[in-house]
Amino acid sequence: MGELQHMSRAGKTFYFASLWLDQSIRKDVAVAYSFCRTVDDIADEQPIGLERTRALAALRDALLNENADDSRAAGLLGLIRRFPGIKAPAVALVEACAADGPGLVIESQDDLLRYAHGVAGNVGLLMYPILGGADPRGLQPADELGMAMQCTNIARDVVADLRNGRLYLPSDWLIQDDIRGLLRGDEAIEQSVVAAVQRLLSLGAELYASGLEGLAWLPARSRFAIRVAAECYAAIGSRVVRNGRLVRTRAVVPLFEKVGLAVRAARGRGLARANT
Repeated sequence: MGELQHMSRAGKTFYFASLWLDQSIRKDVAVAYSFCRTVDDIADEQPIGLERTRALAALRDALLNENADDSRAAGLLGLIRRFPGIKAPAVALVEACAADGPGLVIESQDDLLRYAHGVAGNVGLLMYPILGGADPRGLQPADELGMAMQCTNIARDVVADLRNGRLYLPSDWLIQDDIRGLLRGDEAIEQSVVAAVQRLLSLGAELYASGLEGLAWLPARSRFAIRVAAECYAAIGSRVVRNGRLVRTRAVVPLFEKVGLAVRAARGRGLARANT
């Protein structure tokens, strides 16, 4: 499967936003997205254990040693030769995903931000040069935009993650550490989780705003494409709580709404105006 086709199936929002990119940049973004998705799939779909650890360690070593014989790393290594600055965040991404397991403890907002930087901020740092960013002042906003999207991911997937034994909401935001009662319909626990999710979405909104300020450091077409991606992704957050309860199905933004969000972004009426 080609990288663009992979992105169209696995990352519909990013594929939609990529339609506004220059063709050469779009192809490079698809290669980088495919790599990031591979890392995520290994971390999420492989059972916690020796095989998962070895798979991620081998991928990390392939990047560090620039070993193109590893087919999972080959595409990204081609990009690293052209954009050397993406090597460090790519390695850091693999290491952060390897650490995402039963031993991961998120007690505070600081823990949450460190986690979000590791598994998503590094994606922003990786993508920034590929999208045409050259000024180092754009790096922190790229990191923050990736973290914002991870806040959306966490908010959307609270129930699914809990069913898989994972919890990314800070424990000091909740009335108790063990919130599995949510799955049994415990009203008090659900209200505690809803409050934490709303707090998470507020944090995400701050990160989206500061992240979008960095669009000034991208070329015009990349700037607009990332703005569309942010608009569409942030819109997921409005669908995770309904009538004061968590929605049990996976929240999605339908295509017709994505088109509307793109139009709104073109008119400068979205999350935040990009600097010009």
